[in-house]
Amino acid sequence: MLLLLVAIAASPQQPPPLTFFGFRAGMAMAEARSLITKLGGSLSCKKTSDSRLRECTGSMPFPGLVRPFAVLVSSVRDSVGVMVLSTNIREGDTRAWVRALTQDFGKPNYRMDRGTRESWQWIRRGQMLRVVMQRPGVHFETAVTLTHGPLLDALGPPENKKPD
Repeated sequence: MLLLLVAIAASPQQPPPLTFFGFRAGMAMAEARSLITKLGGSLSCKKTSDSRLRECTGSMPFPGLVRPFAVLVSSVRDSVGVMVLSTNIREGDTRAWVRALTQDFGKPNYRMDRGTRESWQWIRRGQMLRVVMQRPGVHFETAVTLTHGPLLDALGPPENKKPD
């Protein structure tokens, strides 16, 4: 029994999945839509030429934001392959999000481009969470992208569009 307890204690714990306010890459579209609706937003999806994919757009108010998030989702077989949440907010709000994400997920990869664009990126188990802040003026354009690599990689070549 003692050996079993030592083995359990010594096994590395899996880090939590990368999430942003409850959203995560790979989640079921029904779950993502439900979360968006609970927050007072909406999402509409349309078919693409590849029957495995859907492109979805919408908006979602969020507590503390003056402007709602614009929502873009690329759905793969009814799961979130890529989700982009973007809005214009104060720099301090974006930095607060990055601090909270760093506390939850560890130190991110950081990049500054031409002094007008900063990005923070976390990668874990084939998933990626990226925050990008662009400086066009008083309010900063901030986009949060969640990507599920294995889901996208498993697509393979596009399915041919079938005749009507």
